[in-house]
Amino acid sequence: MSKLYELGNQYKALNDYIDAAWDNDDFTEDDFQLYVETLESIEDEFEHKVENIAKFMKNIEGDIKAFEDEEKRLAKKRKYLQNKYDGLKSYTQAVLLVNKIDSVNAGLFKVRLQNNPPSVKVLNEGLVPDTYKIPQPNKVDTKGLLQALKQGEKIDGVALVTDKKHIRIS
Repeated sequence: MSKLYELGNQYKALNDYIDAAWDNDDFTEDDFQLYVETLESIEDEFEHKVENIAKFMKNIEGDIKAFEDEEKRLAKKRKYLQNKYDGLKSYTQAVLLVNKIDSVNAGLFKVRLQNNPPSVKVLNEGLVPDTYKIPQPNKVDTKGLLQALKQGEKIDGVALVTDKKHIRIS
């Protein structure tokens, strides 16, 4: 991928090393540790080092966005193909059923109707014995908790966290 920000030579070499390891499916936790140690060993002014790290991050951010866009495009294409497949399958099944045909030799393929394996249709869930029910774990509504805590409500077992920091590059 083309990079929006140009890195200094030492930083570019380090980035190329990591990219090569990743491209070979050979990037491990040890490689990342080596990456961090090498980054720390580069002798440069603090601001210049942070600037190059920010360039790394912006370039990676661009790559992530490109991958997300491609994933969405591929998911849309997959869904289209799945719907097309399902539609053709349903149409063929309906034609066979209407014409009361169980099997057709269609050139390269033999197409036939087949009985499904036995299945269960639940008519009234309330009448099903508990031994056939799988307990579901409760989920914590963190958004609701956050809203209540922000409004000053005291709730046991949780705390409002306000001292965390994150990086913002502008």
